[in-house]
Amino acid sequence: MLDTTDKTVVSAQPLKVGMLLGLSGLGDKSFNDSAYAGLEKARQQYGIEFETAGSGTLEENVTLLQQWAEADYDLIIAIGFHNGPAIAQVAESFPQKRFAIIDTEVEGENVWSAVFREYEMDYVVGALAALITGKEGRVGFIGGVRTPILRRIESAFWQGIESVNPDIILDTIYVDRFDDEVMGQYFAEILYAMGADVIYQAAGRSGMGAIRAAKKLGKFIISTGGDHSALAPDAVLTSRVKNVGRPVLDVIKAAVENQFEGGKIASYGLANEGLSLTRIRREVGKRLVEHLPSDVSLHDFITRIVEITKAVTSGQIVINFDELEETTPELSDDNDFEHPM
Repeated sequence: MLDTTDKTVVSAQPLKVGMLLGLSGLGDKSFNDSAYAGLEKARQQYGIEFETAGSGTLEENVTLLQQWAEADYDLIIAIGFHNGPAIAQVAESFPQKRFAIIDTEVEGENVWSAVFREYEMDYVVGALAALITGKEGRVGFIGGVRTPILRRIESAFWQGIESVNPDIILDTIYVDRFDDEVMGQYFAEILYAMGADVIYQAAGRSGMGAIRAAKKLGKFIISTGGDHSALAPDAVLTSRVKNVGRPVLDVIKAAVENQFEGGKIASYGLANEGLSLTRIRREVGKRLVEHLPSDVSLHDFITRIVEITKAVTSGQIVINFDELEETTPELSDDNDFEHPM
């Protein structure tokens, strides 16, 4: 591992940062907005200057990153699985520049990678969904694109369900895009019509359509990425928040303090503020009390979720992916392979 740490005193000049956003762009109320919040916090704390740009084709992304490197940006960050190839290519061409990739791994002695253990909280929300579903109930899952990360999310969600009640039926639909709200709503309505008591959406902007379906039909939904409870206060049971801004702030802090480590892979989960669950709002809480099975009180429900969360965080509960087929779709410039969860 190459230590790219600059041992000199921190420059009086503000750190200049370029960030290549994920495919769904700003305004997704999730992945990219969280990353941007990390930039804003870094500007407040460290006085950085930054520029952001939307993701395009591989060729367009490479050209943009090269321009930032040639313009002597101090740190270049890319968000999402889709942007990994561009970072890998440009980082190799500029070995003395500092690069970071969030939500996937890129090899390189001048690249800092951040990954998330989403499965920790996916397991918890699976148990949560099972606890509010009848003994012979159904639960739905809506994914964006069937990437390895999304398959792990689905698998961990199912393992959480199964830990509570293996007789529950899980119906899964992939939208095959992260930016189609119309299809997200359409598929959610299908799952609810099939009898799903609650849906877990991990579909980026497509998932916003699923939330609209839950609101329209008076059903429960659990979302990923950001806190979406304000969109449908009596339908969004909770949100599994992925704090993309946390690693963004961390890597900028390291660069500001001349502690940047090339070749490092940082992992974020429940224990280090990478993941969290939003509180259950009063509006949806009232409906939840009425919906819980007769043998499950609200106190029992909350206590069980807290216990499961602690067991996952401590490693007492181990989530197993041994039998999960890790197939990755072939990348092309037209594919929507950002993972915004």
